[in-house]
Parts: sequence; structure tokens; C-alpha cells
Amino acid sequence: MRKVSFLMAFLITGYILGIWNFLILPKYYITFGLRGSLIALVTMLVALFLIFGEAESTRKTRYLIYELFFKVARTPALIFTLLTFLLVMLGITTYYSSYGIVYAFDIPQGYLPAITLGTLLLAMILLVLAKGRTLEVISVLSILFILFAVTSAVFIRDQALSTVRAPQAVRYMENAVSAITSPGAPLTFRGVVYLIVSVLISSGLGAGVYYVVGSFAPEDLDLRKVLAGVLLLQVILSFAAAFTVAYSLGTAYQGFGRAFRNPSVPAEESMSLFLKFQNLKEYTTNSEKSPINSIEVFYSIPYVLRGNVPNAGRLIYLLMFSLYFAGLTTIIVLLEMGGQMLSEVMQLRRGTSLTVVALLGFLLSAVMMVAEVRVMFLVVPFSVGAIVVALEAYPLLSSELEKNSIAVGATMVLLLIVGLYTLYNSFRASTSTVKLGAIIGLVLFVPLFMNGVLLRGRR
Repeated sequence: MRKVSFLMAFLITGYILGIWNFLILPKYYITFGLRGSLIALVTMLVALFLIFGEAESTRKTRYLIYELFFKVARTPALIFTLLTFLLVMLGITTYYSSYGIVYAFDIPQGYLPAITLGTLLLAMILLVLAKGRTLEVISVLSILFILFAVTSAVFIRDQALSTVRAPQAVRYMENAVSAITSPGAPLTFRGVVYLIVSVLISSGLGAGVYYVVGSFAPEDLDLRKVLAGVLLLQVILSFAAAFTVAYSLGTAYQGFGRAFRNPSVPAEESMSLFLKFQNLKEYTTNSEKSPINSIEVFYSIPYVLRGNVPNAGRLIYLLMFSLYFAGLTTIIVLLEMGGQMLSEVMQLRRGTSLTVVALLGFLLSAVMMVAEVRVMFLVVPFSVGAIVVALEAYPLLSSELEKNSIAVGATMVLLLIVGLYTLYNSFRASTSTVKLGAIIGLVLFVPLFMNGVLLRGRR
């Protein structure tokens, strides 16, 4: 049981610690300082409360997820909403983790669909080869990623401290680093709301994963200890990601300044470097900017570093491969859990269901090559993500499952308020693509109107 607990802790951590910890959360750790870290910690505790309840619901009853939703919660249609949200998150995660390979090797972006396909095939191969040892394989990959991420953070810090010499670059880097531990950074309402949503998304809620995890977890497993380990690892690695970004920004500042002063650098390239750095500066100072507009700013770092900073290649590899492996561990879990959900609902074999989920994930990541489509899909989690998380927790209100129904109900109400606010902001946006993304998010709830039909059909 100690071995299983150990593996489960790393499985959940590998799933939780994904691309959002590199692309979105460092923004709020830097702009909000310790206050932002505290808000993120409280939100994570709320998420772990829901995670524990969802995993326990299937672990104790020994129901599979669809059985639980049908026999206990009487909401079989909910699984289709969760499954479609899972597919959206799989497409986004595959796209942005594969994007790191493009920048690591300076590959033309036209090859990105092939890289996303290769990433999904790699995940599929690992899962197929694992067969009955999926838990061990996913956990080992998560452990390797955690070691890689921590090592990368330390190396990037040492590299930055030894190479950044320009006074302005040193000052900028020190400001970014000290901001993470600053206790007096001002908070903004809009920024705090998006921080909460980002933590919820990064925790992996909304995709039904934890109900599936509970269905195969041993009865003697102490989930409280597992989740305590997950929280500790999440805090350590979140700060590691934030410091990685902060030290990288200092190095990027020096790279920009060196290129700007070099007369051999074309004016167009200097202007591009200047714009990239301005985006990075705004990323670390403007908490009001929508995370949808900030998510790709992280990729400005390799652009600014390459050719302008000593040992830039090594720094870029560490940054981009940390991001890639963060995404890969999440992709593997999403594939496995999505495959189990689909096989249960559609009565498919495991290999067939994995193939279907992977194919749909690839199609979503491929169409994200179009900028407008990419924005629309990104809007989905940031507009209706909190609402999906609230609906996911609805089965916990059943008298057969949850003794803390008041706490669950109160949490759902708060999540719905947050979700309605983000949805309202999306519809108030000036661009039509953001509004269309919010509409796509609302489409995820259409299956809920078929709930009565599914109940009658099963009878």
C-alpha cells in the first residue's frame, strides 16, 4: 500500500503540474507576490477537497464513473459534458506542449501538426505497452518530469546569475525574483478571478478524471495522505516554475539590450526583439491582462535568448523540454482516463477508445494552427471552466456519497459565481472570436438537456 500510495501521489502530481504552471500561473505569482501564492494555495485546497470527494465516491462504492452518474446522481448526460471538456483540454495541452519542441529546435511552425501527432503517438505507445501497469508507467514518467523540472530551475538560476551582467538586466531580474516573495503586491479583482480559474484548470478538475482514478484505487488507500503529498509537490514545483520564468526574463532582458546595441543586427530584428520583450515585461507587471492574451508570451523567451545570450541553446532546451514533459504527463493521463470513460459509455475496447480519444485530440490541436480557432478554444476553459467544475461536483451532493453536502454545495455556488463572471467578461470582449469561444463553451452543456432521454433509454 505504501508503494501504491507513492505511485498515486506522483500520478496525480504529474497530471496536475502541466503547461498551465509554466504559461499562466507564473504571471500571477510574480504580479501578486505572496498574496497571490496564498490565494492559489487556498484555491488548491478547495480543489483538493473536491478531488478527494470525487475519487472517494467511486473508490468506496466501486462504481465506474458512468454507473455512478446513472445509478446514484441520476445525471448520465453529465459524463458527455465532462468528456467534451476533457477533449478540449487535451487539444490545448497537446498544441502548447508540442509548441515547445518548435522553439527548442527552431523548427518552422508548419511542422507543428506533425509534432502534435508524434506526441500523441508517443503517449499512445507508452499506454499500450504498459497494459496492466499503467499506474507504474505514468508515475515513473511523472517522477522523471519532476526531477527534470527542479533540476532545470536550479540550472537556469545558476546560469542567469553567472551570465547576466548588464546593470539594467540585473536590476530587472532581481525585481522579478523578489516580486515572487513580496508580501505587499497589490491585488486586482479581475486578476484574482483569473488566478482562481487558472488554478482550477491546472488542478485537472472538470474532466471527470478523479472519478475514474477512484474507480481503480485500492480500498485501503489513504487518499488524504496521497493528496497531502500532491499539495507539497505542487507548491514546490509551482514556485520552481515561477522562479524559472523570473530568472529567464532577466536573461531575456540582457539579450534584448545586447541585440539592440549591436549595429550588425537588422532594424526589423531589433524591433521584433523589443516587442517580444515588451510582452514579457507586461506579463510580469500587468495582472489585468487576460490569460488568453498572455499564454503565448512565455514563448517569447527563446526568441529573445537565441543568439543574444551565452549558452542560450542550453537554457532554451531546459525551458522548452520542461514545458514539453509537463504537457506529456498530462496528455498521458487525459488519454488513459478519457479512454476509460469512452469505453464505458460506448462499450468499446480499451485500444479502440484510446485511439478515438487520441484522434479527436489531434484534430483539435491541428485546427488550433489557425489563430482565430486557437483563441476560441482557449476561451472555453477561461469562460466556462469554473461552471464545468461546479457541475462535476454535483454527484457529491447525493446522500449516498457525501456527508459534507453543505460544504460541497457552498463550493459549487462560489464556483458558479466565478464561472458566470468569466462568462460575462467573455461576452463583453470586443473581439468576435472570444465571444464565439464562450458560445462553444456553452455548447458543452447541451448534452445535459438529453439527461431525461438517457435515463428513459437505460430503463
